[in-house]
Amino acid sequence: MTQQPATQSLFPREDLVQPFEKQHSPSSSISDVESFATETSQSARPLLRERLRNAARTTYTRVRPLQLFKRLCSASTTPPIGTNAPRSASRTASYDGLRGIACLIVFNFHFLYPYTKTITHGFGVNLQDVNWRHPHQLPILCLLVRGRAMVTLFFAISGYVLSHGFLSVRSVTHTSDVQQVSQAFSRLSSLALRRWMRLYLPATFSMLLVMFGAFFGAFDAGRDFQDHSPWLTGWWEQHPPRFSSSFAKQLRDFAKMWWEWSTPFQWRLFYSEYDPHTWTIPVEFRGSMVLFVLLLASAGLKRNWRVGLFILVTVYCFASKRWDVAAFTGGALVAEIHIWQAATSAPVADTTLLEDEEKSVALPTVAQTNPLSTTSTRSALRAKPWRYLLTTLQSLLFILALYILSFPDDAAEHTPGFRFLNNTLTPQMYKLGNNSNPHAYTFWHAFSAIFIIYSIRQLRLVNKLLCMSVPQYLGKISYALYLVHGPLLHSAGFPLQVKIFEGLDVKEGEVGKWVGGLMIGWLTMLSLSIVVAHFFWKVVDVPLVRFAKGLERVASRSAR
Repeated sequence: MTQQPATQSLFPREDLVQPFEKQHSPSSSISDVESFATETSQSARPLLRERLRNAARTTYTRVRPLQLFKRLCSASTTPPIGTNAPRSASRTASYDGLRGIACLIVFNFHFLYPYTKTITHGFGVNLQDVNWRHPHQLPILCLLVRGRAMVTLFFAISGYVLSHGFLSVRSVTHTSDVQQVSQAFSRLSSLALRRWMRLYLPATFSMLLVMFGAFFGAFDAGRDFQDHSPWLTGWWEQHPPRFSSSFAKQLRDFAKMWWEWSTPFQWRLFYSEYDPHTWTIPVEFRGSMVLFVLLLASAGLKRNWRVGLFILVTVYCFASKRWDVAAFTGGALVAEIHIWQAATSAPVADTTLLEDEEKSVALPTVAQTNPLSTTSTRSALRAKPWRYLLTTLQSLLFILALYILSFPDDAAEHTPGFRFLNNTLTPQMYKLGNNSNPHAYTFWHAFSAIFIIYSIRQLRLVNKLLCMSVPQYLGKISYALYLVHGPLLHSAGFPLQVKIFEGLDVKEGEVGKWVGGLMIGWLTMLSLSIVVAHFFWKVVDVPLVRFAKGLERVASRSAR
């Protein structure tokens, strides 16, 4: 049946209205009016039935399981929640891409972790029983499998992104701009209020799924692999326990773990058996809280004093063995320096985005209100040769920072190229490497991460690469991918890799077959992890972000 024009549902047809106007004067009979009403009702019934039929068909199509599956699998075509500007315009878009690449490298690290110890050692390490010289151990190239370095990079990125918007507003406004200053402080309080929910709610949900999976035996094959498999030639990792005799015991064990894991009042690293990779969540939360206090305390300072305070706090954190907090405050320091550079460089009409990882609001930069823009532009053109020299120096700084970030997790004192850093330049409190003292690599990873965060903004080619669609997509689902990849590896990845090795008939010493088997397993588990991460991001992560914002909206004074 041909569908009627849409206007017919809003306005009467002209051939139905005109006869009524012509024939029904004040002297018209009541019977004529009733006859016309009956004819009109009868002619409108087919249209009403067709509209109801179309509405029912559309509703059925949208709720069919296949359609629901397609909608869940499809990437969101709408901008991020609360976004008023495209992500490509964001001053922090390249750091979103960097976060996505870092999360992919964390997956690589955790996938290879049970099968080889070479990923934590440097090239040419001279131990008693081995002398490893594999390509993936070379400096900088080894960063493709160095997950611990990437986690430290996460902390520095968070420090930069969380502070950039607030520092931008404080730098481009005067104290008389009451509205924008108030908006900046309101946004900072919103970040602080929602930070616990943003970090802990998705992680709690994922670990609850792990608890149910463990109780029903989803991790038994992975446990057998870690306990008895000859293919476990790398490192052992915490595995979800199973209390098959009583679900109440399973629940009590999870509740005890969750309480100890979620408390912000302990500074030791806590590795949960339900997902050991979530040790970073409490660290992220504590670092964020210290950062928010620092931003609030420095809000009224002049820029020079604020930079000095950031440097002082960062150095103090390093000296206090709090390398994780130093990465956060170092990220804020870099954000302040970038804003300072933008204010003193050649201005162009642009916008700075006030961001909180889920929202961006366009704000005018100094460039839009600087009366010396023409003079500054001419000076910039005359300084073009110096710009090339500066780019070269910044590229060298970026490469040097990548080299330092390659500092080995293990046996750096026996690794060529890193002995001097470890034995001479590493602070004494980082050389002990025990339960109460951090390892040397934590210091150098945090130190180099700050300079990487600084250098990326200065290098146009690196920015373009990180703003491409793949890094941006990985950055969008990075938190979901971080949460789901560990349980997937422990439940499906371990037993699957054994089946692959057995199917290829890999024997001891057959390195080619062994590497080929790892490549097959890596590609399979990466594909599965990305698909599940997309589901988790769309079904769990995004709704929880909306829930946190809605709860804040209900509780805030502006909601009255």
